[in-house]
Amino acid sequence: MTKQSLKRRGWLAAAFFFTLSLSAQIQFEPDRSIKETRLGIVRNTILTVDDDAKAIIQRPLNNPNRTANAVKLFALIATDYQTTKYFQENIEPLDRYITPYLSFPSILNQNSFLRKATGGPDGYIYFGFTALYGAGLITGNEKLQEAGILTTKAVIESYVVSHLLLKSMVGRHRPQRVLGDFGGSSRESSFPFVESPLDFFNWHINALGSSAYGTGFPSYHATMYFTIASVTSQVFDNYWIPYTTMTLLWCYNIEGHNHWISEVVSGIVIGEFIGRVVYENYHTQRSKSKTTHEKRPLFKKNMSLGQTFGVIGPSLVLSW
Repeated sequence: MTKQSLKRRGWLAAAFFFTLSLSAQIQFEPDRSIKETRLGIVRNTILTVDDDAKAIIQRPLNNPNRTANAVKLFALIATDYQTTKYFQENIEPLDRYITPYLSFPSILNQNSFLRKATGGPDGYIYFGFTALYGAGLITGNEKLQEAGILTTKAVIESYVVSHLLLKSMVGRHRPQRVLGDFGGSSRESSFPFVESPLDFFNWHINALGSSAYGTGFPSYHATMYFTIASVTSQVFDNYWIPYTTMTLLWCYNIEGHNHWISEVVSGIVIGEFIGRVVYENYHTQRSKSKTTHEKRPLFKKNMSLGQTFGVIGPSLVLSW
């Protein structure tokens, strides 16, 4: 692979992810005129769990672009074989140039579970937003606390929606490696990895953890990573750092994801939506409760003119 070819493919991969995420951004301006307390941040996050669930459940029915989006999804699925084969041939090999420069040793090594849970990109992400919240508590920075706790909530919700519910309901098998007659992959695969992109409805019940059977749609990692990017970009009002970081992390060990292109796109869209729902519902609740944090004087003093027994003169009115 020439240097020019590598550079061209790299730009193609970056454009693919950034174009998708750019189209999902909307403007939402929270009112930060009054600072929130540490307890208030936690309270407002918990109080909006039902609002998040309601918005997520109602989204398929309330989406104003429901028909257009259904057509787009159908087109993606109809062309999945061609696009995924192209992705395997031209984009996934870039991982060989990324992996040597990124290392994610386990943060905790006490036992096999901790080594697995705290290693790789996911483990570092979990420790990352935990550290954000801890730093916010120590410094009193509201945005750091908000980023840490809202990201935690958004990741949990994305796991429930993407991994536990949609994967179980849709039951789509992942693409075989390799598709067609293209060779050279170090990860040859067999059933339940399949050649047909139409192998749906292999129903099962997902539990914590993951298996290969019927767990293609949508890509949970795409959902989680872009949920995180959506939340943090809104909290810090910065688009490029969150999305660049999450895109690079998703590209790390890219062959290991093993999804049809439509599953990746769907994961990105779902993640973007969950991130916006979590952020906006939190600030809607915050705006409702912020007046409780205003410091009100015990007595409100006003000087006014009053009339007492026919004599006009100044009087002091105390009210509370």
